[in-house]
Parts: sequence; C-alpha cells; structure tokens
Amino acid sequence: MRKSGFLAVLITVLIILPTLTLYAQSDSKDEVQSLIDSAISKMYQKDHVQSLGMLVEAKSISNQKKLAQQEFMATNNIAANYFMMSDFGEALNFYLEAYDIAIKHDNKDNIMAVLNNISILYLHERKMDKAYEYFHKAYELALETQNQEKMAIYATNLALVLNKIGRLEESSQFIKIAEKSATENSNFKEIIEMAIAENNLFQGNLDLAFQQSQNVLQKLIGKRHVENRVFTHLILAQVYMEKNQLKEAENQVALALQDANSTESKIDCYKILVKIFTKGNDWKNAISYQDSIIVSQDSLGRKRSSMYYENGKIKFEIQNYRYDLEQSNRKVKSSQYLIYTISIASLLIMLIGFWAFRVNGIKFKQKEKIAELELAKEKADNLLLEKQLKEKEVFASLEYERLKNELEKKNRKLATRALQLSNKNDVIEEVIKMVSSLPEFSKNEALKRNLMDLKIQLKNENQLESFFTHFEEANPEFIHRLQQKHSDLNPNEIRFITYVYMNLNNKEIASLLNITPQSTRKRKERISKKLNLPDGGNLYTYLTGI
Repeated sequence: MRKSGFLAVLITVLIILPTLTLYAQSDSKDEVQSLIDSAISKMYQKDHVQSLGMLVEAKSISNQKKLAQQEFMATNNIAANYFMMSDFGEALNFYLEAYDIAIKHDNKDNIMAVLNNISILYLHERKMDKAYEYFHKAYELALETQNQEKMAIYATNLALVLNKIGRLEESSQFIKIAEKSATENSNFKEIIEMAIAENNLFQGNLDLAFQQSQNVLQKLIGKRHVENRVFTHLILAQVYMEKNQLKEAENQVALALQDANSTESKIDCYKILVKIFTKGNDWKNAISYQDSIIVSQDSLGRKRSSMYYENGKIKFEIQNYRYDLEQSNRKVKSSQYLIYTISIASLLIMLIGFWAFRVNGIKFKQKEKIAELELAKEKADNLLLEKQLKEKEVFASLEYERLKNELEKKNRKLATRALQLSNKNDVIEEVIKMVSSLPEFSKNEALKRNLMDLKIQLKNENQLESFFTHFEEANPEFIHRLQQKHSDLNPNEIRFITYVYMNLNNKEIASLLNITPQSTRKRKERISKKLNLPDGGNLYTYLTGI
C-alpha cells in the first residue's frame, strides 16, 4: 500500500515539471502586439493613463521575451503619449530610448521613424537647429536606403525648417529633391507646394508665392488638415502686406483664425496682425493684438503648468502600476522556483528516507513550514515598510513640483506684466515720435503739453518699483542671498539678474531694458565673469541654485 502511494507521488511530480515549462512560455508575440494596438487606440482617445499602463506592460513583456519590434513600438508610443500631453522632456527621453533600441537591432525604418518624431518635438519647442539636425539624419538614412517617399517627406521638412532660419538657397535645393522624389499620387504634394510658396515669399517673389498659395488652398478644400490651411492663409496675408494691400492681408488672417485650433496657431495669426496694423499706423489695433499675444502666451503657460501637474499625477499612477507589475512578475517567478524546489526536494526526501524516517520527516516539514511562515511575515513587513517610504518620497516630490510650478507661474505672470508695460511704452514712444514730426505740432500748444505729460509718464518708475516689490514677495530672500554672496553687484546688475532668474530669453530682456538682444547676451557674459562662473557655465542654472 505504501509502495503504491510512493509511485503515485513520483508520477505526479514528473507530470507537473513539463506543465510548468509550458506555462512559463504562455505569453506570445500576437498577444503583446494586440496589447500595443489597444494602447494606441486608448492614446488617440486621450485616455493616457490606460494607454501608458498597457504600453509599460507590453514593453516589460517584450523585453523579457526578446521581441525587439514590439519593444520599440511600445517605447515609441509611450513617448507619443507624453508628447500629446505636452510633456516634451519625458517624451524626448523615451524617443531616445526607442532610438537606442532601433540602432541596437539595425532597423532602419524604425530609426527613421523615431528621428522624425524627435525632429517634430524640437519643431514644437521652436528649437530649429535641433529639428534640422534630426530631420537631416533621417533624410541621410532615407537616401542610403533609396526610400523615395521618405526622401520626399524629410527633404520637405528640411526645406520648411531652413525657410524659418533664413537659409533660403539650401531650402530651394531640398525642395527640388522633394519634388523629384515624391510619387505622382503622394499625399505630400500640398506640403511641398507650401514650402515652395513660403520660400518664394521670403525671397521676395511675391507673385509666385501668391499663385502657389492660391493653388494649395484649392487642393485643401474639403480636407481635414486645417493647420495646412492656416499656414497657407498666413503666407497670403504676408504677400498682401508686402504689396501694401493691408485690408486683403487682414482678411487672410481672419480666414486663418477660423481654422486655427491651437493656441500656438492663434499666436502666429496675432503676430501677423500686429505687423499689418503697425504698417498701416493703426496703433490702437496694433496694441490690442500685442496684448492678445501676451494674454495667449500667458494662457498657454497656465495650460502647460496645469498639464505638467496632471502629468505628474499620471506618472505617479504609472509608477505604481510598474511597481505592481514588477511585484507580480517576482511572485510568478518565485512561485515557479518554489514549486520546482519543493518538487525536487520532496522527491529526494522520499527516495532517501520515505520508509525509515517517515515520522521524522513529518516533524521536519512542520518546522520548515513554520520557518517559511516567519520568513514570509518578515518579508511582508519589509515590503510594507519599503512601500511606505516610497509613498513618502513620491508625496515629497509632488509637493516640490507643486511649489516649483507655483513659483514659475508667479514669475511668468510678473514677466508678462513687465513685457506688457514695455510693449505699451514702445508703442507710446512711436506715437510721440510720429506726432512730433507733424508740421502742425509746433503750432499746437495743447498737443505739446499732452505729449510732455506722456513723456513724464514714460519716465515714471513707480510701476517698476511695484514690479520689484512683487518679485520680492514671489521670491523671498533671493536678492538678499545674492547680495550676501556677491556684494560688489550694482543695482542695474541686480535688476538684470532678476530677469534672468525668471527664465526670460534674450529678446524679452532686451525689450524690458530697451536694448538689443546682442547687448543682452554680452551683459550676461560680463555678469557671468563677475560671478566667477567657469567658461560655458549657465547663468540661469547658477542663479536657481542660490
């Protein structure tokens, strides 16, 4: 009876071992691909939490199963989620990770795709040099593989970037390459024609730019690419403006605004309107649309700050999901190893001493079970403590980000007010200059007194003093710490440093101080030397650490 029981246990063990091997290989390539496809669908529905969770799981499985294409797709689409959420820093990190995966497996199609995505990201951030660098890498790879359609796409993208940075002859060369490479039925033809029209506009070929833009608009009728229509209407507006047909130019911007579905597009429209009204000496409307630009930029800043906060919450949820997934994988592996170990140990124990040490074997198993339970309890306590510590770290990080975002928001609001004041003062100075040049000015005493009052108002420093009062409230003790560390700074240098601390660019600082951007850059260099910063040291980074 006992012998037959022993044989039954032995047969059971031999059956379990191959079954466990099959279970460990149950995840297939098709299941991972299905998970990625579902995640992409969630991404376009803007359900980023679900999409990122599914992609993180797919990436983890792909890495374990050595599924290179699926790992690339999961990583690339994680980056795409963050791009759609305007978290460009996180998006860039994952695009670069996808780029490394593509290079590791020498998949040229994947390399070109991720290079194009990185370029578009830099294009949204207005970093034209970086956008050009990555578009050019993608174009060279398309040229190497003789992929004509992609050569046309990347050559056109390069032409558009070169138009923006004023390298018009190089842009013309890439346009010719794009026209030669594009197929007859290519959906990319309109974009090539848009690049040609813009190039002709900047080269002063206004009639050609006008005709080409009209042709593009005819082809875009009924199509969903509204941003292409916005782009083309703005080219036409600039053509009319250069021809001094200001009413027609204003009408084209109005048509562009009807299609503009993003704050960035609306800001581009407002900038053209400011130029149109300034050229027509319509100062009231010029000031109004300049204010619209500032309000839109402020709104965009608030939107991005809010988005960063939401992204922080999503990252927290994804981090928890990743932690749970890792824990689950550990438990599965632990269970597999435990089953193998128990099975083999049981078999050895039965072979060696099933008959002779039956009673001692039972006692030993009881002690072993107690030890396992105590060890499991100790592990559970350690895991609970580790989880609590991580939660505290996450909450501290979130609080730090919240305070940082609030400070940036206050500083941006202060900068916006200062820029608005500076822009209004510039327009008032232009009005004073224009009126003073009129022949009737010398005869009109009342007008002279009014202009004198305006000049006095321009010299009034109360608003500037109010600005620094608000800066001290938003950034307590900063100026005091700065003066303690660098007592040889004069008031003008401290004033300049506050603008750098608020992360204003050279153009914005130049506008506030009524100097050129070149003078702003040189002043930064002088102050950096005075603060004993090493060559290449970043002044903004240094100031934020004070």
